Amino acid sequence: AKVKLCSKEACTNQAVKGGVCTRHGPKIIVLKQCSVEGCANQVKHGGLCRKHCGKYICSGEGCTNQALKGGVCRRHGAKMRLCTTEGCTKLAVKGGVCWRHGAKKNHNLCSADGCTKAVVKGGVCIKHGAKAKRCSKEGCTRQAQGGGVCVTHGAKRTLCKIEGCGNRVVKGGVCIRHGAKVKLCSSEGCTNIIVSRGLCIRHGASRKRCSSEGCTNKVRQGGVCLRHGAKVKRCSSEGCTNEVISGGV
Repeated sequence: AKVKLCSKEACTNQAVKGGVCTRHGPKIIVLKQCSVEGCANQVKHGGLCRKHCGKYICSGEGCTNQALKGGVCRRHGAKMRLCTTEGCTKLAVKGGVCWRHGAKKNHNLCSADGCTKAVVKGGVCIKHGAKAKRCSKEGCTRQAQGGGVCVTHGAKRTLCKIEGCGNRVVKGGVCIRHGAKVKLCSSEGCTNIIVSRGLCIRHGASRKRCSSEGCTNKVRQGGVCLRHGAKVKRCSSEGCTNEVISGGV
């Protein structure tokens, strides 16, 4: 493969950006390394990295924790505002409480009074007026995911890269079963996935229930569960009654 050379007359250096080499134009920022011998960390202050800079390290004898306040870490006396909920030792985030006990990210929530749904557009959620692109299939009101259609009508979902796995990708190209890391419930000893406010369903996360009187099943479509009329697309394979994941199967 031919290497593009600097366009400056008589220069034989390799072009980096804009047709010229670093000598004749674009500057490459070189990150300074810590001045401590053998340390390759990036400089943070005074020619030293965070590890070797006394300003950022707790002054407690033999302690290597990061100083938070007054030159010390929490262990050695740095006073931090804690959640006001009785028995909670987490840091307060907003309104004197931690995330688990009610601190709200108001900038990400719908501005409609009493609504806790995520903002989609214009400060509101879909329910309160945010316009989202809908599936182009006639009669379908689902949100378009790709190619102008929803998952049911052909939008492709990325599947786990592990051979033979049909689960949906969560993170890093894999599903939860094959190593994707997800946030877990904050209740001690619980390994369930977070659903809402740092908790799983078992430990108090709220989720929509079927609107049929006396029914506690999860809503699937149109405010009702499968038992009370929510329609889902079934696998097209003969004799299979499972719900469709992708491509009709």
